[in-house]
Amino acid sequence: MPQAVVLELVGEKPPLYPGRYAHGLFFALLSRVSPELAQKLHEAPRKPFTLAPLPRVGPEGATLKGILRLRLTILDDGLFAPFLRALLEAAPDGLPLGDSSYRLARVLATREGHPLAGATSWEELKEAPKREKATFRFLTPTVFATSKPGGRTRYTPLPDPRLIAGSLLDKWQAHSPFAYNPKEEAALRELFELDLEVAGFRNLCFHRVQAGKSFFPGFTGEMTLRLWSQSLEAQEALGCLHALAFFSGVGAKTPYGMGLAVPL
Repeated sequence: MPQAVVLELVGEKPPLYPGRYAHGLFFALLSRVSPELAQKLHEAPRKPFTLAPLPRVGPEGATLKGILRLRLTILDDGLFAPFLRALLEAAPDGLPLGDSSYRLARVLATREGHPLAGATSWEELKEAPKREKATFRFLTPTVFATSKPGGRTRYTPLPDPRLIAGSLLDKWQAHSPFAYNPKEEAALRELFELDLEVAGFRNLCFHRVQAGKSFFPGFTGEMTLRLWSQSLEAQEALGCLHALAFFSGVGAKTPYGMGLAVPL
């Protein structure tokens, strides 16, 4: 069951690299419960979780001094319970983020607790309403890992419809129990390539941020995609992927805070 929770942490000194430190904390906690699971997850080419430090601003725009909110989403049913157990076991001793220690104040797990928290089932995602248009709000810089001749990787910080849909389809295929068969997947990728276009955008900005040990370019803002194909299968798939984005993020480096996207 895909889940999103917001961890509210309290400390005196803000961490210098919150995304990088949160990533390290996640694996340190998981290793306490299951070193084998942590190692397997670390080696996985597509990680079934995302982590993103949220802006240190409250609903009225006031700065939340001493409060750090980390959003964690998990796509693997077998991962959430071990992590939560490790988190609660370690919390009384303080949670280290770099050279700072934070106290766990709250775990917000529902939309009522925080608009970026909540849970759903793969069945509900599969039955999401079909769409000819899909709008996303990219809250943290988003970038795509694309290949170059010779097997080299480059990072493309462009809100290209093909890259957005392709990234979400990759995540669906990697984690969903309802993955498309190879023939269906190939047909969807071809339709997205030919018939998915930009229908509108707002407040697009470009940034350069740290994710892990390196810096990457990325974009934020809103983007609306329009699917011109009349294929019901493609419209249904776009609906599923639009809903999935809330839990999977979009693009590369999502375990380090990039690619946090909200479907509108």
